[in-house]
Amino acid sequence: MATRTFPGESGDDHANRRALESVTGIISTVILPGLGSVCPECFSRGFVGELPIDGREIYSFWMTGPASELSWDIAQARQLIATHPRAPKKLDPAELRQWLRERVTITPQHLDHIPTEKRAEPGIFVIITVARGPRTPMHEFGILIDGSHRAALALRDGQNFHAYLLTEQEQRSICTYTVEGHLTEISLVAGPGITPEEAGL
Repeated sequence: MATRTFPGESGDDHANRRALESVTGIISTVILPGLGSVCPECFSRGFVGELPIDGREIYSFWMTGPASELSWDIAQARQLIATHPRAPKKLDPAELRQWLRERVTITPQHLDHIPTEKRAEPGIFVIITVARGPRTPMHEFGILIDGSHRAALALRDGQNFHAYLLTEQEQRSICTYTVEGHLTEISLVAGPGITPEEAGL
């Protein structure tokens, strides 16, 4: 079985890391007027007081050369996992810490706002196939699309963090891809991507 690059892994050489230095990711938020100062992370998840907020959570990942964006619908990802249960995978703490430091914007004050019943909830990650640059070989790259703050809290408290892995077919079914602002079909790459067996199905 081919070696997979999971969240936080730098790949098999320093060139992989350099090639992805311009890649960033963040969860989009829902902003409404009239609430005053609230934690934006809590607000985007509907955890502000008794307000009936039901914001749509999207994880977007940006790449350059050309400017492109991959966006996954988190509610749909959770539905896939509920419909097709699987065991979550333990993520390596050192690799996870590197991922959070280099690829994600963490809001430290939000960590203690995470509801107790949600703190042990596994995250969700996907593995995409990307190129280092024009006319260069493709390699696999893991992206934690849900659970970054829960992961940061687990690391802070010395706990392990687990995440569900989506198959190639699953992640494509909930992902939209834009290139320079234009909706584009995700191109196919050689190989099956993450198989059901690798995802734990």
